[in-house]
Amino acid sequence: MMEAPSVKIPLADAIEAAKDLNEYVVCFDRIFSRLGTGEYRPEILADYMADRQVMQRLARLREKVFDALEVAIGIDEAERVAEEAYFYEDPA
Repeated sequence: MMEAPSVKIPLADAIEAAKDLNEYVVCFDRIFSRLGTGEYRPEILADYMADRQVMQRLARLREKVFDALEVAIGIDEAERVAEEAYFYEDPA
């Protein structure tokens, strides 16, 4: 049986990704728990995302992952993977 190709990223990038992902999971859990109880105003989520620059940090992580994917599977295949992702659409 053939071994699947590996994707390699620098250790510093993996550490950054692990820290960021851990932060997001823990913070989103806490924020949504408080929103669910009505303990805080709904803007707490937007405030957290702006204060912690979540969108910019996620964009950097996405770039690093897709750079590594392009090396491992090629640009066309990495683009295909990206296109298969879920994209939010405004409710009609």
